[in-house]
Amino acid sequence: MGKSVIVIGGGIVGLCAAYYLQKAEHEVTIIDKSNLSSGASFANAGYITPSHIIPLAAPGMIAKGIKWMFNSSSPFYIKPRFDLDFLKWSWYFHKASTKEKVAKATPVIKDINLLSRDLFESIKASGDLGDFQLDRKGLLMLYKTDKAAEEEMQVAAKAKQLGLEIDFLNKKELKAIEPDINIEAKGAIHYECDGHMTPTEFM
Repeated sequence: MGKSVIVIGGGIVGLCAAYYLQKAEHEVTIIDKSNLSSGASFANAGYITPSHIIPLAAPGMIAKGIKWMFNSSSPFYIKPRFDLDFLKWSWYFHKASTKEKVAKATPVIKDINLLSRDLFESIKASGDLGDFQLDRKGLLMLYKTDKAAEEEMQVAAKAKQLGLEIDFLNKKELKAIEPDINIEAKGAIHYECDGHMTPTEFM
């Protein structure tokens, strides 16, 4: 017998949770402060990235985070403030930012990311939500400097070791993939395992 379930938040995660709960014959109500036509899920780029296997809490992120905290458009902006909850969270984040914990978390994140990609593809194949754009053309991670190349190669090596589909491209090979774009880069990592969708169509 199904249950009555309330899902807080009507972003991508909330909507997908509601979808699978409903398929399991539960009665679902979604609560969100907006009409679902705004917010991070609606306006994001729609990347589906099994390649993003490194957790945010990683060595070096504290130093970057302090710098980014003062830039509201940064990828890790947190409004600086003095309160116990924020300081406590910062301390736990610091404790989690070790090589050992990153190594332990990486394969788990990879499995979750692959499962998410497969579930999106399953939803599209079912036709339950109508037709929406979803492609698996991969993701290019470009690098312009030798230092950036070294960093990208290290991440790519870990991803390849975990079984993800990856190709290492030099400048000539990169140009062959995107012949009509003037790309100022020394090379790229092509994560063939990645995909993208159009959130506005999905939601």
